[in-house]
Amino acid sequence: MLETGNLYRDNVSRLIGWGHWLVFVNVLLAMAVSSRYLLIAGWPDTLMGVLYMLVSWAGHFAFLTFFTYLLTLFPLTFLFPKVRAVQLMGATIATAALTLLLVDTQVFSLFKFHLNPTVWRLLLEQAQTEEASGWGWLFVWVPLLFLFELWLASWLWRWSQRRRRSLTLPLSLPLLVCFFLTHSMHIWADALVYAPITEQKANFPLSYPMTAKSFLIKQGWLDEDQYRQLSQQVAEQPTRKMNYPLRPLTVSAPDMAPNILLVVADGLRADQLDAITMPNLNRFANRHVRFNDHLSAGNQTESALFSLFYSLPSRYQRDVEQESMAPVLIDELQRQDYRFGLFASGGLDKRLYNKAIFSSLRHRSFTEAPGGSAGDRQAVADFSLWQAEQNDERPWFSFVYLDALNSLDLPEHAEGPFQPAIKQLNPAQSYQNEQRDALFNSYRNSVFYTDRLLGNLLSLKHPANERSTLIIVTSGHGMEFNDNDNNTWGFGNAYSPAQLKVPLVISWPGQLQPAHFDHPTSQLDLVPTLMRQALGVKNPSRSYSTGQSLFKADVERWRLASDEDEYAIYQRQDITLFNRRGDMQLLRAKDYSQESDDSPELSLLLQVMSDLNRFQGD
Repeated sequence: MLETGNLYRDNVSRLIGWGHWLVFVNVLLAMAVSSRYLLIAGWPDTLMGVLYMLVSWAGHFAFLTFFTYLLTLFPLTFLFPKVRAVQLMGATIATAALTLLLVDTQVFSLFKFHLNPTVWRLLLEQAQTEEASGWGWLFVWVPLLFLFELWLASWLWRWSQRRRRSLTLPLSLPLLVCFFLTHSMHIWADALVYAPITEQKANFPLSYPMTAKSFLIKQGWLDEDQYRQLSQQVAEQPTRKMNYPLRPLTVSAPDMAPNILLVVADGLRADQLDAITMPNLNRFANRHVRFNDHLSAGNQTESALFSLFYSLPSRYQRDVEQESMAPVLIDELQRQDYRFGLFASGGLDKRLYNKAIFSSLRHRSFTEAPGGSAGDRQAVADFSLWQAEQNDERPWFSFVYLDALNSLDLPEHAEGPFQPAIKQLNPAQSYQNEQRDALFNSYRNSVFYTDRLLGNLLSLKHPANERSTLIIVTSGHGMEFNDNDNNTWGFGNAYSPAQLKVPLVISWPGQLQPAHFDHPTSQLDLVPTLMRQALGVKNPSRSYSTGQSLFKADVERWRLASDEDEYAIYQRQDITLFNRRGDMQLLRAKDYSQESDDSPELSLLLQVMSDLNRFQGD
């Protein structure tokens, strides 16, 4: 028994020594495979950022490889202390880990996030289809890698038995230093809000660099107010460069460009455009062009307005604001010598307006203005006065924004025809389902009042001249009133049809004949339609937008709505939700409930990611 025990300990000891060498070589292999992340993520602009990227790359994958060994092969060595068995298990584990790492690099190159259970299921489902040609490399990679690992395990065993001097410490020490440097440098960068380092935390899979702000503040080593100031300053600095438009515009400007009036009645649901709730707009829509399946590109005001003017997903909004980059639509209107009249309930003194949409306008003067029903009334009145002063010498563009619907606001002493209704809303109080009918009536009363304002605006007499006036009436987003019995109210908290389906009505005398269109359209389609049909831009719309012509009937198209972090893809009767971390789910559009069996289409996600990164600069 004593001899058997000594033999067991001796075998385990030699196998553990051999295992360290196997880990070291596989650390080098993992670093070789993971070097692809460095190319995909792009190099930082600072020397410190580059140094951290290299240090974290070496330290992180050395740690992952060694940790994988500790969790798998190390305990198996004690259970099965046979050389051949341990070598076979080591080769299998190494092959699986390196293959998984290679697959993740491919996922990261396509989606800019890492493998998770949902993405892994999608990949497996695609591998089982006839369109699995992209997986062919696995049939070559896996057997070759496994054979190499078997040969490596056998050679390292023979080589390690002849070694008398240990090289473990001098070889592992640099990797250990890299690991500790990774976390200490990130603690420092996080405390000083040093973006070239902190923005790298999502570059590698399973990467969770340490932070210690709370500890440093508690110890008095970090001033909390100074940290907040630094955070604000960094937030104002550009993080990514925009490549927008992709190429200079080629334009054949019309001889008689039309006036353009864009009216956004924010918070207006598409299903409210009927003869009872909105008689004025409904009558106007029946005499002109109406789109019956129109989707906003955002479920809250800023993301919706950004996408409306830029025809870009709102993930670009922060970059655009930091670079003070105006939409190509506004730039082309200026180039064609348009006058501008801007009238917004709540005023135009907002970052989205003065740092992005209207940032290039000359002689800008954005002032505060009341919001709600009073602001809506003032915006319509101000536009009426401004429009009466315009002549036929130059075309004009006017933006009229109404926001009373967002707060269900009505003028004082006004009740509206839909009763019973809630007289006084308390924003701090959560809504109950028994209040739904009364709350929805309050909303309809606000819609009814907004329709009166729209009736006044749309009935304005335009001067008799040769220049036609193109009128567009739409909304930024809709409003939800627990439509799907999931306790969802208002806007900005779901990508349901109630929050995204909005009306779109267009009038263009002499150019568009009265019609109703039922094919799917998006707010992202407005800019390419105006650029081509009103302003004479010849470039393909893909060079400056992610939309298409409103009049292109494609019943199979997908439509995107998003904010900076979350995305919703509408395709046929399905909604695919996903975020920047790769969490995904498939919902039914009719009731916004989760599909139990189906998964999102991988090809669809690839198309969407192309649009989400197409205008990303180097």
